[in-house]
Amino acid sequence: MPRFSVIRNRDGAALFMTLVVSLAVAGIAVGSIMLASGAQLSTKYYAKESAIQSMADGGLEMIRDSLNRGIFDSLLPTNGYKTLASGIAVRDALGNVLPRLTMSLYVGRTGGRTGGAGTAGQYGSNFASALSVISDVRGAVAVRRLLLTQESWAKFAVAINNWSGSAQYGCGESVNGPFFSNSGLIVQSGCGSGSGTLFSSTVNVVGSITGGPARYTLGYHTGVSPIVWPTPARIALMQQYAQNADAAGGDYDLTSLTSGATGLQAPGLRIEFVTIDVNGNGVIDWDEGFMRVWVPANTSDSVLAYATGRRWPSVPSGVTQSNDPNAISRTCGAKTQINGTGTNQFYVADSVYAATTGSASAKLTAVRTLLSTNNTRRCYLGGDPRLFTWATGDTLTPDSLLTNTPLAGNRFGWWKKRRTGALASLATVRSGDKAYLIPLGANANFKGVIYVNGDVAISGRLRGRVSVFATGNIVLADDLLYTNPPGTNCTSTGDMFGAIATQNVVIEDNSVQTPFAVNGKFYGGYGTTTDANYNMFLLAAGNGTSTGNWYGEGVVGPGTPGTSTYFPSWSGSANSSWDISAINQACGTADNGCVRVTGGLAQGRVDYATYWGAGQFGWAEAHTYDKCGAVNPPPYFPTTGRFIASRYYEIDPVWMNGVGIANYFTMLQSQ
Repeated sequence: MPRFSVIRNRDGAALFMTLVVSLAVAGIAVGSIMLASGAQLSTKYYAKESAIQSMADGGLEMIRDSLNRGIFDSLLPTNGYKTLASGIAVRDALGNVLPRLTMSLYVGRTGGRTGGAGTAGQYGSNFASALSVISDVRGAVAVRRLLLTQESWAKFAVAINNWSGSAQYGCGESVNGPFFSNSGLIVQSGCGSGSGTLFSSTVNVVGSITGGPARYTLGYHTGVSPIVWPTPARIALMQQYAQNADAAGGDYDLTSLTSGATGLQAPGLRIEFVTIDVNGNGVIDWDEGFMRVWVPANTSDSVLAYATGRRWPSVPSGVTQSNDPNAISRTCGAKTQINGTGTNQFYVADSVYAATTGSASAKLTAVRTLLSTNNTRRCYLGGDPRLFTWATGDTLTPDSLLTNTPLAGNRFGWWKKRRTGALASLATVRSGDKAYLIPLGANANFKGVIYVNGDVAISGRLRGRVSVFATGNIVLADDLLYTNPPGTNCTSTGDMFGAIATQNVVIEDNSVQTPFAVNGKFYGGYGTTTDANYNMFLLAAGNGTSTGNWYGEGVVGPGTPGTSTYFPSWSGSANSSWDISAINQACGTADNGCVRVTGGLAQGRVDYATYWGAGQFGWAEAHTYDKCGAVNPPPYFPTTGRFIASRYYEIDPVWMNGVGIANYFTMLQSQ
């Protein structure tokens, strides 16, 4: 067999394997170097991106700071936008210029939730958008947008512009929400341990705090920057929104017969809010709120007294106003028979006095019995259907020919018809007065603004979001309550009310809310409740010197309630003698009981109050802050002018370059 030999010399293979391993190691090394380099480049890229975006955010804060320096009106045109900076150098925290970078800053108004600039403020916020653009020479761009909203005065439980005189918060009183004063704060001294005024939230005062000690749950700050107080000119801007809500004009843009009356709180217009279960589902829905408007026939004492249920300005011969001011009242009465015959139905004092047979003394005795011992005694505001024996449950007294039946010779006014006609959905459920019910939420054009040129009285049950702006005084004629309790629904479907007066917000001293004398002794008119309850955020702007007060009209007399004579407010009582220091939280001992504002109070001045004391009628205060004011304030409620950050947006620079700055702000204003 052939034999084969094996060759065992392999020296070249080792060299080959060494080269292969070396190449592999070199590849790994090169790969590692490349990976490390890529990671380093990525880190540098992201670091630069973050730095540029931070610079853009810094630009947004520069815009907000500019707006908050009190010049936002000049910076925010009604349409379009304002360029605050174009291609300026970017500086670091030490003021050094950063090379190859530029900044451009823009600002403009932003529309509201439902479309257009006209809705900005309808839901309590005035919006603006800040746009910051950072660019470098290599083409990197960062675009950031900040949605800004103005703070509302409704964020405060109590806000004061001018603290005048020696008025002070007393021992045992409390402020249960944020407090702000553009001047000072005075609290009563000498309170017992733990009984000083309690401030349960933030306290910020431009000036100083005197008196005390008080109790500050979250501490306090003095010497803070002032906030621009709303001016009458700003309030006047709201008229356009009221006009735009009614194509025919006049349903929400109203004119009173009186304008800014002082001392005599006799408004020449009255608005009453009502609710109607239109669809019959047992729930008052968002669009089932209405208002009706009473227009006095003229400005005579009796006509204006009738409108808001004040003590009657005239009495029969031989009767004194101090002992029997309502002897011939057209707004106070009770269920009774006249001369012991007829049906037991509601008659006003005037009807009883006129129809009772016999002497003047017999007539007066019948009225005194009616207004003192009759347990069905009630006082109503002028025009209320319950004042008329012939009126059915839903019949208003629509015009001057029917209003005063059966006293046709004494025409006091009429209910105002809706200019565009009755709401169709009311045809079945309110056939009697459908023409006089002006819709709130059911009117798609209603922006929540009711504007009154002059003084106006308000009351009723509200369903919806409404602000009443008045160029004169807003007079609280009776309780004004939400359908949904305050604080239970802070969304746009909740109830919210703002009362904004150019002059004062006043609690009417009328027979509906305060005691009146019958034969020299005092009895309640038994209106809606024995206390005064108002669900609202009120703001009395004032002129800074004499108006801007929130106070209760009082009755000043020399003695104690129930035994003395008194001088009715309509004869010129001295409101200036009222001092907040005398307010007592123990409502049971106050002549009129409690006055409860569930919402917030903003006052241009503090030198009047709802004082009560010996010889004076008034209310003890027991207010509660409505947290919804800070979240969803009343429509177009005056703002502080300060812008706060709402939302940040990162904008695609390529997309922005295609759209353009001008078109972008046009888009924002239409949102």
